[in-house]
Amino acid sequence: MTWYSIDAVDTALKRTKSALIDPFNFWKWIKFGIIIFLLGGGGGGGGSNFSGTGQDFSGIGDSGETLITDSQFLEFREMFTQFLDIYLIFILLGIGFFIGIIVFLSYISNVMEFVFVHSLVTNVVTFWAYTRKYLRQGFNLFIIRFVLGLAFLSILIISMLPIVLPILDSPGDFHIGMLIGGIFLLIGVLLILAIISGIIESFINLSIPMSMYQNTGIIAAFKKVLGLFKADWKQIVVYWVVRFFLRLIVGIIVGLAALILFIVVFGIIFMLGLILYLLLSWAGLGMEDAVFWVIMAPFGLVAYVLLIVFFLLVSVPVPVFMKYHMLSFLKSWYPESGIPFFELAQEK
Repeated sequence: MTWYSIDAVDTALKRTKSALIDPFNFWKWIKFGIIIFLLGGGGGGGGSNFSGTGQDFSGIGDSGETLITDSQFLEFREMFTQFLDIYLIFILLGIGFFIGIIVFLSYISNVMEFVFVHSLVTNVVTFWAYTRKYLRQGFNLFIIRFVLGLAFLSILIISMLPIVLPILDSPGDFHIGMLIGGIFLLIGVLLILAIISGIIESFINLSIPMSMYQNTGIIAAFKKVLGLFKADWKQIVVYWVVRFFLRLIVGIIVGLAALILFIVVFGIIFMLGLILYLLLSWAGLGMEDAVFWVIMAPFGLVAYVLLIVFFLLVSVPVPVFMKYHMLSFLKSWYPESGIPFFELAQEK
């Protein structure tokens, strides 16, 4: 039996080489980097840091000891109510602005899904033209993901009600056992939702090129992918396993190469900056002198621009390869998908 996801690895490598290296095009890499950044691939996980919350649990005894009394809870609620009365309008405006930015960026990210796929399939990156072309399809995808996000959030909230409601009804009964139980419940629910979300997103990603090149809606394409999955589910399961290890291996290789390149390039920039600083100091110019900043500020600006360019460039190879792998798998798994790869166009 042929496993299309395994065969697609070699094809993806060849297409990645053709798109990025043969020949190398600096501005093409930059445009790919901008697309990937707008997709969200340039951002990290942004984990929370709880190390400095200032909470002190040293006085907690056994699991039956309460963490807060009723009087303390009422006092805190009164203070919180007074705070809301004063700053409610500003809080709402801030929240509204923040949500608006998130919604806009999410919409742009969904448009970039189509722009990225079409750029890879054609091996031609025309940012604005492709963006205008896929505004409507990106909006439809945004609505679908928005509804799914609300559904997952609702499930998360409902699943936490058995823990939250008793605490709100009787805060005096809150103890460390309830806290630990709530944490484990939250982790379990998040893990289940993450698995379900990952499966759905995998189907959506396979549906995007199908909707583009079969001139159909994203929901119709999604149903088609589900039908193919039911008929040949083993291929998708192997595809998920291969994707997991590919992302791990390729990410490590490219990450190490990027780290070495970063050390070399910015080590040289750092040395040049240090030499320039020492020369200015030798000339009697310090940080309090305007001439010092007239010379050092442009150097710092150039270094900053180079840093941005560097991160745009190193963010390109892994997403390009992984997307080519997905597209190559889909083309082999479902030849009627109609994906017009640039090699096929050249052969004709």
